[in-house]
Amino acid sequence: MTPGLTIAVAARNAAATIARAIASCVPETHARLLLIDDHSTDDTVAIARSIAGHQLHVVSTPDPGGVSLARQTGLDVVETEFTAWLDADDEWVPGRADRLSAMLSDGYDVATEAIDLCDGATGGRLKQLTVPAFLRRPGAAVRLFERNVLPGDTQVAFRTDAYRAAGGYDTAIIGPESFDLLLRALRQGARIAFGDDAGYRMYAYPGSVSRQVDRQSAAIAATLRKHEYADIERLYSEAGYDERVTAWGLVSMALFRNEPLPALRFLAAASPDGADPEEVLEPEGPWPMREGWRGAFTRGTLLLMLGGRDREAEDELRRAESLEQTPEGANNLGVALARRGDDAAAREQFALAATRFRGYYDARLNAGADAPCRITTHPLRRAASRNDYR
Repeated sequence: MTPGLTIAVAARNAAATIARAIASCVPETHARLLLIDDHSTDDTVAIARSIAGHQLHVVSTPDPGGVSLARQTGLDVVETEFTAWLDADDEWVPGRADRLSAMLSDGYDVATEAIDLCDGATGGRLKQLTVPAFLRRPGAAVRLFERNVLPGDTQVAFRTDAYRAAGGYDTAIIGPESFDLLLRALRQGARIAFGDDAGYRMYAYPGSVSRQVDRQSAAIAATLRKHEYADIERLYSEAGYDERVTAWGLVSMALFRNEPLPALRFLAAASPDGADPEEVLEPEGPWPMREGWRGAFTRGTLLLMLGGRDREAEDELRRAESLEQTPEGANNLGVALARRGDDAAAREQFALAATRFRGYYDARLNAGADAPCRITTHPLRRAASRNDYR
């Protein structure tokens, strides 16, 4: 491999934004610039060439195949030791290439840092997405199997050979294709370095793939089903996590996989009889909530997912509400009540959920449905972050 970093941009009909993306990379004169064109029918390639000139290398996908195929096409042709992606509607901050390369040169396989989230329509900065402190603990990257808490999984830089050795991009997965490959790299021992700078501007648009919640959920389930529970349990143990934290990680993984029966088995170890309901296992971790509420909410949610046990689910979710009033607790209780035929009480719960969390996606859909069925499987994020429910 040639020393250095390639900034790779996958694009299809991105004429409206490609100029900003490519122009932001031109100052990175020590990095190579690669455009993978997925058979655009507009002026995407011509605009990119007019801005970057000889700096830009352009390749095309074999067939119009979407972003996953475009990423794999790029991974196949990169010649440098390191690679980093820039989405065609986002922006690179000059100086980022040197920072990411320095982290990777220290022996890491993946490098990431903060991201500035911006509004696609106005360009205004919304907030900064930072790396959670708990991820910086040695071995803590395994926590990504229970929830993706990175500022962005596509926006990392990586050792090119490490991603190739992990199998490359799965062209059947659309949306979390980068998360899928990152998890497979972690399974093979990849190490992640974390920086504090914000060298990437991500522009949020209403129609972006990450906001298509149902499709994202199905793709995340397919991604996690590639990994055996026993293997992930071993990774937690090797990272030094105790039995309960590990069990909660497996509960979360099973929930994302839409597998309630394994999740209930793991929950017995995560939330055993006699556990202190006021305890917060990891105040600075990914799930900083009291164990009494967490256990009741999760058990009630799993019983809802199983079906046929709606009265038990209602009892658990009422217990969760008695311990802490939350939007997700009210929403799921509303689903249980609707299944039991108490439509008026169900509507009250959906209204409560929407009041507690403005813009709550599941509650909004349930409130307008004849047969409410939107179950929120995981506690909503308590920390400021991107949130698919908004």
